[in-house]
Amino acid sequence: MSGEHDTPEPATEASALERLSALWTLTVDRPVATLMIVVAVSVFGYLSYGQLSLALMPELSYPTLTVRTDYEGAAPEEVEEEITKPLEEILRTVEGLVAIESTSRAGLSDVVLQFHWDSDMDFASQRVRERTDLMALPEGAEKPLLLRYDPTLDPILRIGLHSEANLSELRLFGEEEIARALEKIKGVAMVRVRGGREDIVRIDLDQRRMSQLDLSIAEIEQRLAAENVNLAGGRLRQGEVEYLVRTVNEFRDLDELRKMVVARRGDQIVRLDQIGRVYFDYQDREVLTHINGGESVEIAIFKEADANLVRVATDAREAIFGTEAQRAYVKGLEDGTIKPPGVEGDEDTKAEEEGDQAKGEKGKKGKKGAGRDKGAMAEKMKRQAEIRNHEQMTGFLDNNLPKGFKLDVLSDQSTFIERSIDEVTSTALLGALFAVLILYVFLRSPFSTLIIALAIPLSVVFTFAPMRIMGLTLNIMSLGGLALGVGMLVDNSIVVLESIFRCREEGDGIRASAIRGTQEVGSAVIASTLTTTAVFFPIVFVEGVAGQLFGDLALTVVFSLLASLIVALFVVPMLASRDLSMLRSVTGAPPTGEGDAEDAEEAPRPTLGARVRDWARLRSVPQGVAEFKRLAAWWRRAPTARRVVLAPVVVLGWIYLLAKLLVLLVLELALAKLVYALLFGAMLLVVGAAGLALKALHLLITPALWVFDRGFDGLQRAYPKVLRTALGQRFLVLLCAGALFAGALWQTNRLGMELIPELHQGEFKIGLRLPIGTNLDETAEAVTRLERQLSELPDVAGHSSVVGAEKTATTEGDRGEHSAIIT
Repeated sequence: MSGEHDTPEPATEASALERLSALWTLTVDRPVATLMIVVAVSVFGYLSYGQLSLALMPELSYPTLTVRTDYEGAAPEEVEEEITKPLEEILRTVEGLVAIESTSRAGLSDVVLQFHWDSDMDFASQRVRERTDLMALPEGAEKPLLLRYDPTLDPILRIGLHSEANLSELRLFGEEEIARALEKIKGVAMVRVRGGREDIVRIDLDQRRMSQLDLSIAEIEQRLAAENVNLAGGRLRQGEVEYLVRTVNEFRDLDELRKMVVARRGDQIVRLDQIGRVYFDYQDREVLTHINGGESVEIAIFKEADANLVRVATDAREAIFGTEAQRAYVKGLEDGTIKPPGVEGDEDTKAEEEGDQAKGEKGKKGKKGAGRDKGAMAEKMKRQAEIRNHEQMTGFLDNNLPKGFKLDVLSDQSTFIERSIDEVTSTALLGALFAVLILYVFLRSPFSTLIIALAIPLSVVFTFAPMRIMGLTLNIMSLGGLALGVGMLVDNSIVVLESIFRCREEGDGIRASAIRGTQEVGSAVIASTLTTTAVFFPIVFVEGVAGQLFGDLALTVVFSLLASLIVALFVVPMLASRDLSMLRSVTGAPPTGEGDAEDAEEAPRPTLGARVRDWARLRSVPQGVAEFKRLAAWWRRAPTARRVVLAPVVVLGWIYLLAKLLVLLVLELALAKLVYALLFGAMLLVVGAAGLALKALHLLITPALWVFDRGFDGLQRAYPKVLRTALGQRFLVLLCAGALFAGALWQTNRLGMELIPELHQGEFKIGLRLPIGTNLDETAEAVTRLERQLSELPDVAGHSSVVGAEKTATTEGDRGEHSAIIT
């Protein structure tokens, strides 16, 4: 009875294996379709690779919000009592809040809210904004600002502009020329200019004179606002024409401002220059920027949130410093090896133009004059093209700076990112190369090694498509996962290929061995891959910074393993079933293997050489005759009554077939021998080149293989003896293993712990903080003294500094005139 109950299970397993076997059979029997699918997926993966953004690290999103409130003129105790504590009370009940911290300073309150890592920060921001809007603020306090940390707020590129010129001219050139040019670049969100001096108009009022005339500062402010107007006045339509109306009454120079009427006192008109002094001055500075000890202007470039950091930084550098071709062109102009258009042969050109004009006037009505006019027009168009090319090659910013101005790169995130990614990529390529070499050492089969070598890049390219779909970026974590996957993705292909060749050694044909070999290990390969995937995939669900950092690595490993599984189960059997039999048939070599005859009976397929020879032997003639016969037979099978109606159709069909036959016959006669010779010659050339390359490689590594064989043979002879000794001394072996385990645990406790290792970018920052209340000039003097000491260090290539901090929404609360950062 038990045997009767157990029979369905083998049947179920057999049916599942039959379904998989049918799928692998389809892959082996349809190599062209399989190859087209592989090419399509490879193209899709390559296009996805081009669309992946480059970044140093994965995008990090911290679940924190900062509520910042400005309360100008208030003491820290007053800020705490009237701003900070009420905010803490009203925000404690926000959903998902984990902790709340606050800092109260003179005129500033910061309340930091920490949420759960799985919180919806957009929803949390909305809830916090609703709560802060309900709070009654004291008089003089600004509306609270809601800040959220975003790594994209850091500039991707910092440029220093410095010269011996006036700092106000330096600042104006940076704002009007450089910043405007860089803002046009695709992917640039903002360009910030800091440092230098900004021109302002300052008015020093005479309080005594104002008291005599009974004037107040408020009245003067109102008059200034009323007289300095630039407002939109709407639209004026006259017929079909529409005019835009604006009220423009702005001051154009200081004289107009000085002559402005402030008030009337009886018959006396009071002008602004009668109650004060009007002059140009500099705005009080909040920030000073230095480059190598001298004052400068800093230009910071920020990218858009979804823009490719490396591409934006590269475009910005090329707009500033030009491409290599542009720099080479400018250098040629300076050396005299390249002459700008309009300089080379000016005298000859003028003489030719004068001669052409004279000849053109004489033969204006003749054909010769018309020909000369066309030649002159062509020459003019050529010169215009040269002028446009000259303007384009010399149009970058660094080449068009005023005399004495100079631009330097202070920091560039893309350089370190490119260097890091290149190092990871080169490491992965070296790993793949070593994997292929080791496989060749053990397999000693060029064809088997070639299949595995193809499986590695195919699996990598297949991985880029799901990475693009999941929104991953190319960073050191995802590329590290790809490099980690390279070492594992060859395992599946090796197992499948070895199973196929084992079946071949047992007597199966090429086709049968590819199918049976894949079928026997398919379930084991799938289980092994899914087991490894199950280890990495749960990392995606880890919360916190660790989950965001290593999530890209885990997903990349999973995608690469699944891609390697697809390649091993479908592409490797197809390649192994070919076994270069087509090329052997072309060269005339007899097929090898006991099962080849069986394969020929199962699925006879003409070789490539046979197909070329058949096509080259004017196969269009019998094909055309067969088509004529089929059309005539179709007409004869029709009823007699319909033959008369179908007769014109048959005649037109014969005419079409005759024309088609003639065209194909001409093409075959013209190209038959040429095509056959080219295909056969190219095939022999490829086979010969591959054979010579493999032969040369074999000769190069033969000494290394001999050394490896000797060592491996010695290891094989020694291993049984060592194993027998270990089995005889079990207690000693276990004692040694326990000692090694204890030593490893002891060393583990001595290892340091950190989230990620230190990243050395070739620069470091020094934060300088003086006592609160220190003015900007004193801080700048301290920075200058420190910069002098840094300049004396031999390993310091350059340095820059930012003294003070602008009062913006994103400025840290403890930054001010007393602080500085030296890079």
